[in-house]
Amino acid sequence: MLPLGPNPIIHYVLSHLSSNGFHDIIIIVGYLKHQLMGYLGDGSQFGVRITYVVEPEGVAFGTAGSLKLAAHLLDETFLVVQSDTISEISLTEMAHFHSDRGGEVSIALTEVEDPSLYGVAVLGKREEIVKFLEKPAPGVAIGSLASAGFYILEPEVVDYIEDEKWDFARDLFPYLMRVGEHLFGFASKSFWVDVGELKGYLRGAGWVLRKLDQDAPTDARTLGNSEPPVFVRGNVRMGQRVQISGPSWFDNDVVIGDDVKIQPGTVLKEDSQVRSGTCIDQTVAFSHTEIGSNCSIKSTIIGERAMVGNNVTIDRAIIGQGCTIGDRAAILPGSRLWPNTRVEADATVDGIIAVPRDKSFYFDTGLGQYSGILASSIGEFLEALKIVPLESLEYHIGRRDFEKWMKDVLGSIQLADNIRTLRRSQSKGEELRVQLIDYVMQWAEEVSSLRETSGQQKRPNWPLTTL
Repeated sequence: MLPLGPNPIIHYVLSHLSSNGFHDIIIIVGYLKHQLMGYLGDGSQFGVRITYVVEPEGVAFGTAGSLKLAAHLLDETFLVVQSDTISEISLTEMAHFHSDRGGEVSIALTEVEDPSLYGVAVLGKREEIVKFLEKPAPGVAIGSLASAGFYILEPEVVDYIEDEKWDFARDLFPYLMRVGEHLFGFASKSFWVDVGELKGYLRGAGWVLRKLDQDAPTDARTLGNSEPPVFVRGNVRMGQRVQISGPSWFDNDVVIGDDVKIQPGTVLKEDSQVRSGTCIDQTVAFSHTEIGSNCSIKSTIIGERAMVGNNVTIDRAIIGQGCTIGDRAAILPGSRLWPNTRVEADATVDGIIAVPRDKSFYFDTGLGQYSGILASSIGEFLEALKIVPLESLEYHIGRRDFEKWMKDVLGSIQLADNIRTLRRSQSKGEELRVQLIDYVMQWAEEVSSLRETSGQQKRPNWPLTTL
């Protein structure tokens, strides 16, 4: 439901399905299900028919495991679509490809710069997949053809899923290959982007904005004579000497002050305010955000109701909803601010996630014995793990303090489960330190994505459609 220009991501996912002739859609919903179902309704606005399957509370489903919930509806060849990819890949051609090959599974593949972030396939004769590896280690990739998140499956494939926690790339596809089933790779050079991380999200927003001159909402209008155009919806108030370049999008009740400069690729959602002298470049500001005077904001996502002070610089960062950033603060590239975090005036943030001071982790060596070390970001937490006394690590893991902080503050059930496993292994001393650092570093790399704007780690909803 995160916005890409005028509409949320799911809008463009369903529009792509509809334009490729897929009209019977099953959506397996879990996190934020009521918000999603309220927006999509029965699907008629997209020219599709939607059936919802709701995940039960308290059960953690994998991407493939959740198909079991819809098994009674999957009695013919069907397409699985990830809901966080934007693409122009021809799904119609992919369906013909699957029919011609006659295999159990066809996977859409695309060339990527960093294969370590995706499932990677090696193709043999007739584009049959002869090897598939999920997220290979950097530098040891077996190829650059990565899964694009579109899978065509025969209904009997669902019978192979043995556990509700199974994922497609990690569990199901390797298992199918081991038992001798045939998987094929449909390679495409068409536009594709994973909007689940900052760079991809901004690239996806740019793709949407560039298409507005062909597919703008009916209630939108162009602003000025910029080429590419700038589109607005509703009442937008602008000061004097404002410079705006397209493609960009402004929603209702946006207020732009004097001498503001807005560069291409910028989205300002409802009731956003940008004060005088600020420069914004390729940035998406969600609704009810306030950006102060003389700021420089580049390649950034700013969450709902965030407040940015005056003379602030932000570069390639994610600012969570409800954050407050003081005057003259600097948010350095790669930083992620946890929702509702307050950054003091003149501060510099250089970390993956910063958390509110009252939720920082205080390292003790015993009951009431503060070590003098605290962590307000994942970067600080990792550095602390390297230097705190071993008795502090053993004290906190024994009390389950790490698990509670990971779950309650960072919102990561996955990391909390990993720490719990480590606690039960009864590791001690330097071995404990090394394993803790490895677990946290791995998680930190995985969550360097825009999903942190919500403050939760949740599996996305999955649209399915029959062929």
